[in-house]
Formats: sequence, C-alpha cells, structure tokens
Amino acid sequence: MVSPSVERWHKVGFVFSFFVRFVMVVLVGVAAYCFWPRAGSLGAFDPDRMARLQVEARRLEDGKKKEALFVIYRIFEGQYGIPPLSAAPAAWHFSEALTLFDEAADHADGERALPFLERTFSILKEKTDGLFDASVVARLELYAWLLARDRGKQSQLAAVLSEQLALVHGGSARSYDSVAVDFARARRLAAARQWGAAMDAETVAWRRLRGMLDRSSQAESPLSGQEKTTAPPGALD
Repeated sequence: MVSPSVERWHKVGFVFSFFVRFVMVVLVGVAAYCFWPRAGSLGAFDPDRMARLQVEARRLEDGKKKEALFVIYRIFEGQYGIPPLSAAPAAWHFSEALTLFDEAADHADGERALPFLERTFSILKEKTDGLFDASVVARLELYAWLLARDRGKQSQLAAVLSEQLALVHGGSARSYDSVAVDFARARRLAAARQWGAAMDAETVAWRRLRGMLDRSSQAESPLSGQEKTTAPPGALD
C-alpha cells in the first residue's frame, strides 16, 4: 500500500514534469518566432492594416509612447515581415526619432531625430528587398515631418513624398505624384490631430500604393506578356 506522503510526492513530480514540458514548448515556440529565418519585403503590407497602424502609432505618440512603440513594432514585423530581433530596434529608433522631433523647439533642433531615422531605414533596407539609400530616405522623411508641421510649406509635402516613394519602391517620382498627394493629405491631417480624417486619407493612400505595386509586379512577370495575348479585348483596361 502506497503511503499518503509517497502519493503526494508522485503528484508533485507529475505536476513538475508537466510544468517543465510546458515551459519547454513555450521556449521552443518563442525561439522559433524570434529566430526562424524570414525574408521581409517592402511590398508585403496589407493597406488597410497599415493605414490603421500608422495613424494609431502617431496618435499614441502624444502621451502613450510604450503603446506607440508596440504599434510601430507591429508595422515592421507584421507589415514588412522583418524578423522580430530586427523589428524591435527598428521600432525603437523610429519611436525615438518621433519623440525628439515632437520635443524640438525649432527646425534645427529637429535634426536630432535624423540619426535615429537613418538607423531605422538602414535596418529596413537590410532586412527587406530594399535597394534605396537609407541616409537619403531618412532625410526625406525628416523633411516631410517638417513640412507637415509648417502650414506655410505644406504645399511642398507631396513632392518630397514622391521622391521618397520612388527611392523606396523604384520608378520615377512622377509616377507617384497622385498617391503622394494622398499621403501628404493624410500627414497634414495627422499633424492637425484630425485622427478620423487622417485614417480615411491613409487608407486611400495605402490602397492606391498597393494597387500601383501590384500592377508593376504583374507587368514584370514573365507570364504578363502571355496573359495580354490571351485576354479578351477590354479585359485589361
């Protein structure tokens, strides 16, 4: 007959064994999430989700910086497919850039954000299929922030964003003129803290960019020529 004390120790051993196995499974899952090889892409984003995250991050920067940091992380990890161990520092550097810019007393003081933006875009380039110059793209981003804040110069914002989009996604700046206008409107609204209208404008802009990138990808596909010859008249209009 098994004594109560021995039976109790058997139960403790079973619980401890179960706990150890559970922890091992969790650790394996976390390790797989963090270290499993993945290839990021600048064109992998979901437009509606990206728009929501972009506006939410900017809104939370007003006073909830920890929450904003997590949202920015979700942009890099979830929308661009960057590995978590790279998405985390990219998000931190971008959040620091936003904080420094928001606290800047003038344009010159806002330049303190530039090194953090440069590091952000360096990580983005390194961990995706990007071919852009990270320093140039970072400076254009900072310039766009300055223009969005200055009502007297907001008319120049779309031109800057066209240049930036062309550098990041390829093609000519002129080809991005219309979508840059949408992004510029979204940034102006966000700068004015009109969050509902900013969300609508961001959604339109990201959807249009998604459509542009998809059409460009189809045009470059080896099957695109065959599809054009077999499609009925008017189907590709």
